[in-house]
Amino acid sequence: MTTPLNDDEYAQLDDLLAALGPQAMDVARLEGLLTALVAGPADPAPSAWLPLVWGGAESNAEAEALVLRHHAYMQTWMAKDPNSFEPIYECGGSWTADAWCAGFLAGVQLEHDAWAPLRAGQPALLAPFQQANAAKVTQAVIQINAFFHAPQAKVAKVGRNDPCPCGSGKKAKKCCG
Repeated sequence: MTTPLNDDEYAQLDDLLAALGPQAMDVARLEGLLTALVAGPADPAPSAWLPLVWGGAESNAEAEALVLRHHAYMQTWMAKDPNSFEPIYECGGSWTADAWCAGFLAGVQLEHDAWAPLRAGQPALLAPFQQANAAKVTQAVIQINAFFHAPQAKVAKVGRNDPCPCGSGKKAKKCCG
C-alpha cells in the first residue's frame, strides 16, 4: 500500500480523474492536496477529503484505490524522508505548479483552524502556494512539515523519590509531584 505509483499509474490516474469531468482534480492538484494533509497539522480521514478530489462526481473503485495508495505513500515519505520531497510538477508531465498549489491551498482550507499556529507564527511559509511560486514550494513544504511534525524533545520523567525539578530540595512526592 505504501509503494509509490509508477509513471503508468500516474497517467492512468490522471485519465480516470479526467473521465470524471472538469470538476475533478488532476494528479497535480491531488498531490498538492495530499501534501497539505500529510505535512500539515492534521491528516483527516479520506471521507473528509475524497469528495474534493471527485468534485461532486461519482468516483470509481480503480481511481479511489490509486488515490488512497498515493496518500499512503505520501504519509510514509513525509514521515521518513521529508527533506527529499519533490512536487510532481517537477518530475515532468503536463502537471502545473498552479494546479498543485491550488490543491495544497484546498488542503489548508479543509483544516483551516488547525493551520492557525502556522499562519500566526510563520505566515511567509504559505506565500509560495498563494503566489504559485514553484521555485519556493519545495522548501516551504519541508519547513511546514518540520513546523508541525518536528520530533518533540522527551522530558525526563521525575520519579517519586527524585529531587523536585522546581529546585526546592524536597522529594518530588512531597513537593510538586
